[in-house]
Formats: sequence, structure tokens, C-alpha cells
Amino acid sequence: MSNVHPKLIEVVINQTPRAMAAMLVVSFAYLFIFIPFIPLIFIFTWLLFQIILAAYRLQNVKMFKEHLQNKDTIKINKTEVYFIVLNVFQAAMWAIASLLVLAYAPQPFEFVMFLVSVGVITAATLSMSSLYKAYLIFIFSLITPQILIMLYYGDEQHIALVIFIMIYIPAIILLSKTMLNNRISSIEAHEALEKSTEKFRQLSITDALTNIYNRRYFFEIAKNIILIASREQKCTALLMIDIDYFKRINDTFGHQAGDFVLIELVKSIKGKMRSSDLFARVGGEEFAILLNNTSLTKAKVIAEKIRSMIENKEFIYNTVSIKTTISIGISEVNEGNFLLENIYKKADTQLYKAKEMGRNRVCP
Repeated sequence: MSNVHPKLIEVVINQTPRAMAAMLVVSFAYLFIFIPFIPLIFIFTWLLFQIILAAYRLQNVKMFKEHLQNKDTIKINKTEVYFIVLNVFQAAMWAIASLLVLAYAPQPFEFVMFLVSVGVITAATLSMSSLYKAYLIFIFSLITPQILIMLYYGDEQHIALVIFIMIYIPAIILLSKTMLNNRISSIEAHEALEKSTEKFRQLSITDALTNIYNRRYFFEIAKNIILIASREQKCTALLMIDIDYFKRINDTFGHQAGDFVLIELVKSIKGKMRSSDLFARVGGEEFAILLNNTSLTKAKVIAEKIRSMIENKEFIYNTVSIKTTISIGISEVNEGNFLLENIYKKADTQLYKAKEMGRNRVCP
């Protein structure tokens, strides 16, 4: 597993195009400043490599993006190694630029290259510090040649710059670490907020006892499902389920036993459901099932299977066997009946007919 959080890699993805644009601007500025001194073959070859480097860095970002989408950890790790190699190469290119200045440009142009290197390091803090290991490798790969060049001249001003860089590097590393920690804290806070929001959403749409959808969410989603079904002329049926004589269970065995029956009944029914069906608790002992892409004839078969299953089921609560039955009313979506309120009312009417006819039955 990669130790780098995907959100930190996303920061690198977003920052890299800007960083490469800035790098090319500085590279062309280098060309403009030093073209009078450095042989054309050297300086234009160097610039060509900078352009190629920018292209590969953008390709590297594309690879990061692709592997993040696929959640391919192995390839993300390989791409991170590729990122480090490219940045070591970038540091080497700036070291070569400094050596070209040392070889061909008169003093004090080495100071210009020193400032360029410091500027590149500072800019990299924004674009690279999310991949901290790569950033540290880049810093020391870039600054070490500059220290050696300053020591090579050995004048007081050069030694002064070496001292300055010895102070600057720890400061910039500390700054980059602080930025990284702030980004991580921000990511963690955002993820915690997302989890809290999702948890709150689940609580707002779920029945606390049975852990299926509640009445409010059922009516909210069922309207959309029925609207789509009527538009696409697909069959959709609604089952209204009520537990027969549920009050007797509460009065005889206690409310905890009644809750147990509700929970176990829901588990049994869910085992017969498809992922496309909408199952909700719409009352104390009342449930609704919207059967997507199901005709009235098929709905009757499904309802009868559910009724028979509950009739034959034993609810064992604290070694006590509790038996119960259910009544089911059915309605369907058709050309003249595609409003949820009407479909729900019709299914409820059929449910009461089932109760009037003796309970433990499906109607029609």
C-alpha cells in the first residue's frame, strides 16, 4: 500500500501543470540571459531536454490520475518512483545549467544561477511537498551542486551564500513539512465531515429499529421510480404489508419481543428482495415494497411467497416461540394509475380487504 494519501497525490496532479509552465518560463529566461555566452548547441540542447522533461512530467500526472481512478495501489507506487526519477533528472538539468554558466559565463553570473536554484526550490514547495520524500530528494539534488560551486570560488561573498543556504534549507524544509501537515489535517477534517454527513443522511432515511428505509424516504424515492416506470411504460407494483394482530404480541410477550419480531420479519423479507426493489417501514407494523419492473401477476406470486414464508416461520425470542402472519394488499402502476398517492391508497384498500376476509392472505 502507498503511504501517500490519494488526496495529496491529487494536489500534485493539480499543481504540476502550473509548475511545468513556470519551469519553462524560467528556462526560456535562462536562454535569453546566457545565450551570448554559452555555445548554441549546448544551450538549445539543454532547453530541448527541459521541454521533454515537462512533457514527461505531464504524462506522469496523467498516469497518477488514471491509477487513482482505478485504485491501483501497485501502479500508484510505481508512478511515484517515476515521479522521483523525473525530479532527480530535473535537478540534474539545473545543475548542468549552473555548470554551463561556470564554464562559459563571466563572473558574477554564478549568483544569478544561485538565485534561480533558490527560486526553483521555493516554487517546488507548493507543487511537490505533498509527495514529501520526492520533494526532499529534489531539494538536496538541486542545492548540493550550488553549494559546491559556491565553495569552488571560495570568495567571501560565495561563502556567505553557502552560510545563507545552510540556514535557508532547514527553514524551507520546516515550511514544507508544515504545509504538508496542514494539507493532511484539512483532508482528515474534510473526510470526517463527509462521514458525519453520510451518517446523518443514513439516519435521516433509515428506520432506526429495522434498518430499512423509513416512510419519508420511501415516498420521496418511490415517486421518482413510478415516474420513470410510467414514462418507460414498465410494470411496477406496490405491496402493502401489515402484521396480523401485532398488538397481541406486544401485550402477550412484551414490546421487546414485538421489536424482535419486527427485526426478524424484515430480515426474512429482505432475503427475498432484489436490489432494485424499495423496502420501507411506513408504520408501526406496516411495510411497503415497491417492486420495480414487476407486473401485477408476478407481484401476486412474490407476495404469496412472502406470506407463506412468514406463516411458516418461528420467531424464537428468549426460548419462546412466537408465531404470526401477515396480510398483503397489492396495486400496480398503469396508464390510468401512475400517481404514488393513488397507488398507495389502492394498495392500502386491498390490504384492509385482506384483513376483512380473515387476514393471512394476499389481496387481490
